[in-house]
Amino acid sequence: MSPLEVFRCNACGTTLFPARYFCPSCGGAQFTALAATRGTVVAATAVLHRVGAQASGDLHLASVATDLGPTVIARLDTAIAAGATVALEVDETQRILAHPL
Repeated sequence: MSPLEVFRCNACGTTLFPARYFCPSCGGAQFTALAATRGTVVAATAVLHRVGAQASGDLHLASVATDLGPTVIARLDTAIAAGATVALEVDETQRILAHPL
């Protein structure tokens, strides 16, 4: 597992995810990578019927506002209510994972 990286524009301070070639706020092209380790669940849902994965069980997803600003879509182990604080990480297949704190 590795930390989720977000990117702060060196010119104006706008924080982005995913990485961009140019900052949409100022046009800057220099960024600093920052580890976004925590966030707050904004909304959550469960995918009950996935095509091609009939016996795989429910898939829980959430929109998570990172403590550094950007909102990401993360996979959850279980259902979590909006407002919950979660830890964020990226797995070996580049999925963003959220775990309740």
